[in-house]
Amino acid sequence: MMRHRIAALTAATVLLAGGALATATSASAAVDPPGGSWDHTWTTVDSAHGGTVYVEEHGDVVSVCDSAADGMAPRVQVWTQSSSGQYNSRYIIEATGGLGSCKTVSASDGGIYDLPENVSIAVSIWLGPSVGHLGSEHTFLNDH
Repeated sequence: MMRHRIAALTAATVLLAGGALATATSASAAVDPPGGSWDHTWTTVDSAHGGTVYVEEHGDVVSVCDSAADGMAPRVQVWTQSSSGQYNSRYIIEATGGLGSCKTVSASDGGIYDLPENVSIAVSIWLGPSVGHLGSEHTFLNDH
């Protein structure tokens, strides 16, 4: 009889712990676009971190994902530094479609998406239509 109580208590404890873990995992799961390892990951500065940008230098892969159900689409602008030191805008991408949606571009798309090597790249990420709204700016050297 005692063994049955211990087994029942153990099963109940495992069930409760598993349920709490599953709830915590799904509530805190980040939106991650398809792909491999990311060299850089940045978010918007709002409390929910409603937008996330992922950068993989090899192949110039840039992806922006909507990571909060806040009704605002995250946008990313990519800039390249010229030989004179000025930054020139290359493109803007936007994750439309709500929570979990992503937009990805890469060098294989050609043209403006093929970023120069050994050049400083600036990335701005923000929410909504206004540049700088709950956003942040970051730079990296595109060296591989």
